[in-house]
Parts: sequence; structure tokens; C-alpha cells
Amino acid sequence: MFVSSTLDEMAPERLAVRRAVDRLDLIPVMFEAGARPYPPRQLYRSYLSQSHVFVGLYWQRYGWMAPGEEVSGLEDEYRLSEGMPRLIYLKEPAPERDDDLERLLDRIRDDDTASYRRFSWRCCSPRGSKRPSRRRAKLPDLVPTRRPRSRRPP
Repeated sequence: MFVSSTLDEMAPERLAVRRAVDRLDLIPVMFEAGARPYPPRQLYRSYLSQSHVFVGLYWQRYGWMAPGEEVSGLEDEYRLSEGMPRLIYLKEPAPERDDDLERLLDRIRDDDTASYRRFSWRCCSPRGSKRPSRRRAKLPDLVPTRRPRSRRPP
């Protein structure tokens, strides 16, 4: 499972996803595993080509654009995930969301090729706090659970 997001602002959520994927006995493919001798774009493209599911975590930042590029690595990762199952999680509220990220999210909604879920920043904050905690993200808040279908009489 390839996990895409900005690293710093989504750190608690990334940790929650890592734990959830580990519990499923799958391998989370995450970019922050340390410095590498390869350019970032080459590295995440390689990771994506080896992945089977794309998980996008988005909040306020569009991410960094390399010189000469037209899109950020975040958007490039989404584009390259075409054909994979896509799980998109959108953290709200986002009062300072970048315009470029808003355009990407509009495209994701318009594409209608992803499972899309909103969640609150409160899932990752200590009670009563107005700031997200880097250690309190919980699996149920980030991984959708299946609801049993109600059976209607014929």
C-alpha cells in the first residue's frame, strides 16, 4: 500500500495508517524511511510501480514542486496511481488549504475513481486540545469500517 501525503502536517495520520496496514499483514510503502542516493521523483515512482493500493492523506498543503515541474510530488503520485484502487482521506476543517490542493481534490472528486472519506482533525488531538497530537491518531478514525447491510423483508 503506497501512502501519499505531505510528511510533516500528516505525521500522526501516517503513523496510524502504518499501524493499520501492519495489522493487515501488508507492507506500507512510505517515503520517510530515510535518505536515499536517488532523486525523490525516481524513488516514489519506483515505489508506486511496486504497489497495489494507493492511500492519499490530504489536509492543507499541496506539497513541494521541484524546479521545472508543473505539479507537486503529491499530485504526481496521485496521477501515477491510475489503475490502482485508491483510498482518499481528507482531513477537515482545513481553513488554510492551498489553492492547488483544492484543485487536485476537485479533480479527484470529478474523476470518481477513488473511495473518498473525510475525517476530523479531532481524531488525532488530545481531548480539549486545539492542536493535533503527533501520537494520538487512532485506526478507527482513519480506516473505514464495514457496516452490516440491513436486510429488508421481501
